Amino acid sequence: MAVNRFAGEKKRVVVLGGGFAGAYAARELWKKGKQEVEVVLFDRHNYLTYYPLLVEAAVGAVEPRHVVVPIRQFLPEGEFRMGEVTGVNLQSRRVDYTPAGSETTETLFYDQLIIGVGSVTRKMNVPGLAEHGFELKTMGDAIGLRDRAIQLLEQADATRDPMLKRELLTFVVVGASFTGVELVGELQAFLHELVPQYRNVSVDDIRLELFEHGRRILPALDDELSGWVSGRLADRGIGIHTGNSIQEIGENFATSESGIHVHTRTVVWTAGIAPSPLLKKIEGLPLNEKGYISCNADLSVQGLENVWAIGDVATIFDAAGKPYAATAQNAVRQGPACAINVLARLRNQATQRFDFKPVGVFCVIGNRQAAAVFLGKKFRGFPGWVMYRGAYLMKMPTFKLKARLLMDWILEFFLKSPTVQLGVHRKS
Repeated sequence: MAVNRFAGEKKRVVVLGGGFAGAYAARELWKKGKQEVEVVLFDRHNYLTYYPLLVEAAVGAVEPRHVVVPIRQFLPEGEFRMGEVTGVNLQSRRVDYTPAGSETTETLFYDQLIIGVGSVTRKMNVPGLAEHGFELKTMGDAIGLRDRAIQLLEQADATRDPMLKRELLTFVVVGASFTGVELVGELQAFLHELVPQYRNVSVDDIRLELFEHGRRILPALDDELSGWVSGRLADRGIGIHTGNSIQEIGENFATSESGIHVHTRTVVWTAGIAPSPLLKKIEGLPLNEKGYISCNADLSVQGLENVWAIGDVATIFDAAGKPYAATAQNAVRQGPACAINVLARLRNQATQRFDFKPVGVFCVIGNRQAAAVFLGKKFRGFPGWVMYRGAYLMKMPTFKLKARLLMDWILEFFLKSPTVQLGVHRKS
């Protein structure tokens, strides 16, 4: 086991996770404290996925490589280590990890630790989900879904069996928060755009069904905007089933709690998130009943002076006692706020509570339509879509990535998506 102990007079801050929260925390630490701290960022990938645009990457509206941010460019002067964190010892202030491409465990000691390892898709105890379900959490998932949709169009075009054709082109999405609603809307628009290229397929062969356990879709939006989105999707023929979820998945079917039986080859599970499995491996880490880290208002972990948690893994309450949602918007603010508090702790200064109110909420549903709330004002339809794209374009880091994303959107506005697979299949 290789051991890397403290170096020099600088304090070492180790950041676990290169997502929105962790990457922004590491960058802020370097900017504000590079004379005082040594910053080391760990992640299993060398890129930050820009999750708000993952659905657009899945349907070809954005080039996939333009939705990822290279960590080494994002943190040009900090230290990045690509590898798998295998354990953390809070008492000895030690992180154990396996570098990429290696089977040897190495150890790094820290003065301050920031945990921002993100979340995974919540896997329910649904028969067939592990074997036949799809998810949308990574860029590989997004590209794989796009490839699968095109593959199924090709198969449908080759068959003369109308029942089989309908089965191939029926897509079920489970979970009607932002990811699920955006996916079902954008996927339908994508499929309808491609249909004219297939002589033996019509839009009537395509069916999309959205299942949500709650009483309505998009619970983060108010009843008015949620109702507007629901109405637009229903007008386009998308089936919406609230108060109902999928209880069994097979190779060519999905069955709901109420007994709805859908013949389908594709079920995408977007119903919720779960904390990273790494958390359960860290002895002494205070976890709540759902498995998330219990934090103080200043983002420090309860009972631990030198450990902090941010992003999806952290339970942080606002001034009204409501937990902050696990969104990219919150994570982007928590990262720098945590960095400032870490430096304050090292300087023996008072830390500040994290206090942030979202400036906007966006849900795009395909056909250049979106629901949006920005600075307290509501937008819907094409104006909402313009607000959505403008907001995310401004948040994309670096001018180079902004330019590439804008070029993708301009080309997509005038040109149809190419009917070509990219050769990435998570499942056949």
